[in-house]
Amino acid sequence: MFVREDAGLEAKLDSGELLRLGTLTNIALKEPRELWLHKGAILLYLPPEAAAFKLASPLTEVTVEGSGALMLGVTESGGLKAVGIHGSVDLLLSNAERQPLGAGELIFVFTEGRGFSRKVDVELATLVQTATLIRDFESPLPFLGELTKNARKQNRRIRDRYRALV
Repeated sequence: MFVREDAGLEAKLDSGELLRLGTLTNIALKEPRELWLHKGAILLYLPPEAAAFKLASPLTEVTVEGSGALMLGVTESGGLKAVGIHGSVDLLLSNAERQPLGAGELIFVFTEGRGFSRKVDVELATLVQTATLIRDFESPLPFLGELTKNARKQNRRIRDRYRALV
């Protein structure tokens, strides 16, 4: 499946899972709950009690477990970039290496199962305002209110810690 340049695609399951595909995204559904992301970016939301979801890029694969939402994109090297935007999920590699990912955290999944990068904190408010996977769809995300509230809390923590808003 390919999403053209000026479009996006959203799929919702009755069980609550949500998948958004960004512009110029190319995916293949290989098995139930297994997505191959060849190019582009997705937003995946797993509600409480959701089963694990396997995602693969050209040169790596990861299983997402837990309740939360994240955005994933294919990197130039064929790995994955993951940004937690709601709740907390675990990223699991085939070698059983596990990495928790919370809202406002960014991590890279290296190619060929070579592990994860260090986590980097990202500003949720900027994501809410700029990420097309969050804002450019007809219906709002089911957790958008909580995401906005968490972005404000994060801004206060940054301001209190550094006396500046970056």
